[in-house]
Amino acid sequence: MDFTEIKNSARGRLRPLVLFLDRLGMTPLTISLIGLFITAISGWIVAQGGLFFGAIVFVIGSGFDMLDGDLARLQGTVSRRGAFLDSCFDRLGEAFLFAGLTWYFATLPNGGDPVALVLITCVVVGSLTTSYVRARAEGVGETCSVGFLQRTERVIILTLALLLGRWVLVPVLWFLAVATLATTVQRIVHVAAKLPGPEPKLLRAEAEAEAATDDQDDQDDGNDQEVGQ
Repeated sequence: MDFTEIKNSARGRLRPLVLFLDRLGMTPLTISLIGLFITAISGWIVAQGGLFFGAIVFVIGSGFDMLDGDLARLQGTVSRRGAFLDSCFDRLGEAFLFAGLTWYFATLPNGGDPVALVLITCVVVGSLTTSYVRARAEGVGETCSVGFLQRTERVIILTLALLLGRWVLVPVLWFLAVATLATTVQRIVHVAAKLPGPEPKLLRAEAEAEAATDDQDDQDDGNDQEVGQ
């Protein structure tokens, strides 16, 4: 069973909760903001050293990511603006978690853990660039859904590591650092291979010669008009 099937199964189980939220008059944006607030709390809990409890709270906050979309579909309010805000809130929630991890490892006794801090930086950079490459590809009319490690897998792996504790978390950060940066490179290569490159020199020379000919024709037409006058 892949992550998509797991997510769809979870959505089916959460359907009664979506119906209940609809009866309460909740909107998808409200649900998204509640989820973002909960993930922000999870980051603060992790920063204080509560890795296990912070992971539980983060899972709860992330669960709202499934509720807001289903609620929008139920209420017939699906829109590109909603999808845009949902994606932004997802990244902010992930950022809160990494901020909490950074604070946690920076304030450990004996000067903190510099290796873990470097790894967190690499994971954050990989996460940001992975999302950026996809967004930029879509901006130039291409698709980019490939990747060794996409957001769903990344969040699940990190959450499981938090549940298992610090000594599992550091090796997982090594894996995530390598995998996220590799995903960025994979997506760059994938998109670049589909985009047209510069024109060959011969074609460019022909285009320049044709443009020069057109300019000369325009000039000749202008001279003819002056003579006719």
